[in-house]
Parts: sequence; structure tokens; C-alpha cells
Amino acid sequence: MEEQKFLNKKNVTIILASLGSVILLMAVFAAGVSVGFHKARFNYQWGENYRQNFGGLMMGRPGEREVRPQPGFLGEARGNMFFNANSASGSVVKTDTSTLYIVGDDKVEKSITVDSKTIIRKGNEILKLSDLKTDDKVVILGAPSSTGEIEARLIRVFSN
Repeated sequence: MEEQKFLNKKNVTIILASLGSVILLMAVFAAGVSVGFHKARFNYQWGENYRQNFGGLMMGRPGEREVRPQPGFLGEARGNMFFNANSASGSVVKTDTSTLYIVGDDKVEKSITVDSKTIIRKGNEILKLSDLKTDDKVVILGAPSSTGEIEARLIRVFSN
């Protein structure tokens, strides 16, 4: 009976409610600290690999790798850093009814398949394949075909 009187007192109820609130606030705070820790760890790891992801080459043996920066923000956007399976750039060598032949900076000639879905643009102007001239500088975006050629989806022509 005396326990019942003790628990019915207003002060005990306030103390128990306050204690429960403090425990709940501590749990929320701990969850926030945990989330913050995981976000900070992710950002730290992303920052540590920034140069590798956006502008450097991995050199050396596995476990002893070193990042060597390239010039510019993304380094040179061609060369051995990227694979050009779906794109190409270079100068126009010749054209025929459905194929564009270009030679890239690596002095390798590539044949690009062009169809009716291919968009050819120079600035805001839309061109046809027959409008391209020898030595025009072009960038081609497309998809690889089963024969190893690039099926062009977009060809951008740049002024010489």
C-alpha cells in the first residue's frame, strides 16, 4: 500500500517522465552522432580518392600505388586513361553514303557507321553526312556495333 502511495505522488511521475525523456534524447543524439560519423567517413574516403577518380593515373604495383596528377581538372581527356569504345574524336578523312572515316590524335583511322538516326551538328546548325569536309574536326558519341565499329548517335563538328 505504501508503494502505491509513493507511485501516485506527482513528483515521482514528473521525475520518471523526465528520466524517460532524457533517455530518449540520448538515444536520438547517439543516432545522430552515428549518422554523422558515417557521412564524415564517406566524405573523407571520397576526398582521399578525388585525384584518382578525377585527374590522375594509378602507377606502381598493387599495394604500392601512387597517384600522379595530370594537367587540368580532368587531366587529358584522351590517351591511356580512358577507353574509347563508344566515342571517337579526330579529323575527317573521307565519307561515303553511310560511313565516316576519321583519324584520331593517335594516328589511327576509325570507321564510324552513320544512319538516319544520327544527329550531326555544328553549333546550332544541323548538317548531313555529305556536308562534312576533309579535315573537319569532329567528336562522335555512339554505341559499339557487333563488327567493332562505332554506330554514331551524335556527331559534333568544330570549326578548324
